[in-house]
Amino acid sequence: MSRAVQELKQIPFGYLIGEPLKAAVEAQAIAAKTTIEFIEKVGFVPADEDQDMLFIDETKDADAGTVRNVTFKYIKKDENNADVEHSLSVPILSIVPIPVLRIDEVTIDFTAKINDTIENTTKTGFQLTADVAGKYKSWWSPISLEFRTSMKYETASQVSARYTRDYTMSIHVRAVQDDIPAGLSRVLDILESSIKESKVAP
Repeated sequence: MSRAVQELKQIPFGYLIGEPLKAAVEAQAIAAKTTIEFIEKVGFVPADEDQDMLFIDETKDADAGTVRNVTFKYIKKDENNADVEHSLSVPILSIVPIPVLRIDEVTIDFTAKINDTIENTTKTGFQLTADVAGKYKSWWSPISLEFRTSMKYETASQVSARYTRDYTMSIHVRAVQDDIPAGLSRVLDILESSIKESKVAP
């Protein structure tokens, strides 16, 4: 088994994939809690300012308190074409966007690039040199020869190994404004129907 395969087996894919998904689930839970807190703090008047009206007792139904309204005063002509001051009481939750975020997509890209290279280089050299020389000597040895030879043999072997690892990981999270839940939509319809206009008493 190559070293690259062993290296891949040691990568904790369960952790690399599981942790981002776990974080996405936790982020979704935080987003839901943020929506609840927004509705609680913006849309209702608590009976006791020192208590969390929705989570006082987790074993009982939550008491949201009284709907918080915003009142507008303006001048409007009546049936006699006279300017009369009117007021309009509107539940705040019916005029502000409620944040309902949802984790729509989580993309995990993991790239492992492993290079395991072994290079074996062998160099061989051979060199042979021969010299022959002759000369005349005395009568009993009229000829003299000289023979010289040299031989050179060289060999060189080189082995080089290169091992590189490159890991990259990117996580893309896409959150969108989700549709309002059916129950909350029904509440908003009721709040909208409670909007009323009245004349301001002189």
